[in-house]
Amino acid sequence: MKNTLAFLCLFLLITACSPSYKLLKVKKEDSFKLSDFPTYGFYDIEAKGDTVSQNFEKNVNIIKEAIAKNLQARGLDEARDPSLKINIALNVQEQLQTRQTDFRTDGLPRYMGQRRYSWKSEEVVTGKYREGTMVIDLVDAANNRMVWQGGASGIIPEKTKSFAQDINQVVSEIIAKIP
Repeated sequence: MKNTLAFLCLFLLITACSPSYKLLKVKKEDSFKLSDFPTYGFYDIEAKGDTVSQNFEKNVNIIKEAIAKNLQARGLDEARDPSLKINIALNVQEQLQTRQTDFRTDGLPRYMGQRRYSWKSEEVVTGKYREGTMVIDLVDAANNRMVWQGGASGIIPEKTKSFAQDINQVVSEIIAKIP
């Protein structure tokens, strides 16, 4: 019991220190510089998957505010007719965590009569979690071409005390990759 408790504490300490997301590979045009664009504006949100939650609109606004704050820190202003348009693509899917059964840990073969013992290995669902991907596209409004794309992907925690803070951290890391 003590070993299990110690392992659980160590696991929680390690996972608390590391982010639960990874940044996606950045795509950009060679001549793109953020300083060439004085204003920005948002496209409508494109969302797929499990987006019917009651907090979806609130969470989208948190993402937009985080992007706006980071772009304003880089010297851009929000405008109705922007020179740089921002598209946010979100994809949230529920995933199943499974494990393979093993006769050494899941019991002995069952007696089926007539000296026939049977045991089959199966996949057993052990949990469910939601995985999300957020992609930010920057589009040159003058010629309607994508000039930069970046994003992040990771597991979305069921309950978080600081969703806005987590989003701000992810978005600031994504925006920091813009040249």
